[in-house]
Amino acid sequence: MSDSTKAYAAPARPATTPLTAMLRTAAIPTILVGPIALVIAALTGGGKGVLGSFLGYAVTLTFFALGMIVMIRFATVRQPLIFMATALAVFFGQLIFLLLVILLLQDADWLDGRAFGLTALVVALVWQAFSILGYLRARRPVYDTL
Repeated sequence: MSDSTKAYAAPARPATTPLTAMLRTAAIPTILVGPIALVIAALTGGGKGVLGSFLGYAVTLTFFALGMIVMIRFATVRQPLIFMATALAVFFGQLIFLLLVILLLQDADWLDGRAFGLTALVVALVWQAFSILGYLRARRPVYDTL
């Protein structure tokens, strides 16, 4: 069999994609931020502060983790336009989810809104910073292998 008639075998895809590296790198520090925020909220805001902080932590962590998991599921799509459409749909879904949470909790007097907002902000900043770090450290092919 000549070289021109041999079946082409595509190289194996790396086990870790930039998105999985981003998820792994961002999840651990973000999970560690939660207990610190809860302790600070307990010291400064009491029970309402702890409840607000916990809810802000849970909503924000869920918000970012689910979005990244959905993107990982669609990472195998070979067409860039479909992948970008999926990314925009995930982002739009996250905005709607966050808007619904804010609308549901805007008149909640059983939690501290300041603790909720500050915890959500800190968790979001930690997630974004470490997901960028994960992306920068991920092994990405410079050219398409197919």
